[in-house]
Amino acid sequence: MRNGGPKMLPEHVMTDTMMSIDPADYTIILIASIIILLVFPALLYWGWKKGQFKDIEDAKYRMIEMEEENAH
Repeated sequence: MRNGGPKMLPEHVMTDTMMSIDPADYTIILIASIIILLVFPALLYWGWKKGQFKDIEDAKYRMIEMEEENAH
C-alpha cells in the first residue's frame, strides 16, 4: 500500500543518527550555561551600582515632560 506517502527511515537508523549527542556538545552546553550564570548576575550588579533600579517610575514622567516641551 505505497501510494506516495511520507517515507520513513527504519527505526534503527533514526535512533542511531538522530538521538546520539556527541560529548563535545555537552561541553559546549556546559560552557554556555556557566557563561550565562556568571554574566547575568554581573549585569544585574552593574545596573544596581549605576542606579538603574532606584527610580524606575522617573522615565515615564520625563517622557511626558519632553513630549509637552516638544508640543509647544
